[in-house]
Amino acid sequence: MDNDSKWKENKLIGDVAEKVVGFLISSTPDWECIPYGMENHIEELRGLLKDKLDDTSRRIKSMPDFIAVNKKSGKIILIDVKFRGFIDRRSPPNVLYGFGYGQIKDYLEFWKDVKLLIVHNHEPYFVVIDMKDVEWHKHFHSRTYGKDNRMFEQWNFGGIQKGIKDLFPELPDEIIKKARGMIPKK
Repeated sequence: MDNDSKWKENKLIGDVAEKVVGFLISSTPDWECIPYGMENHIEELRGLLKDKLDDTSRRIKSMPDFIAVNKKSGKIILIDVKFRGFIDRRSPPNVLYGFGYGQIKDYLEFWKDVKLLIVHNHEPYFVVIDMKDVEWHKHFHSRTYGKDNRMFEQWNFGGIQKGIKDLFPELPDEIIKKARGMIPKK
């Protein structure tokens, strides 16, 4: 598979994970899910910012995927969704999550109030990381290189990762079960 096809496949899987999370949020009593991320905005802006590395462009490109609003209490949560088909569990109790170089840096620099929701196709299916609880020196584990020579950072969020029910306690269990069946198997 060429790089372009691989990118399109990964993009599709990420889009499905976002749709699954949108379904979960919208299925929670009193919560509304509003698309917010860069991909929900005009094509022209995406093209203009594609290769820009200044802070404003990085902030826009790293916008969270959703704004979750509780219509009853007025509470607002920024949520960014990432699908991970592989989570390194070789060193229990450590669970390592891989992110491209700079992703966590952008969250910590621009979006400290984001809840990172990691979707995985095995237990735990939905992991919530509150970015305000992430400490670089404590949670950064190591750097590694992928097959394509891209650098990835491994993160151990032990002690701060939570489940979807911690974020949305009213979320019905049958909806979570239904959502687990929608997660891509890759």
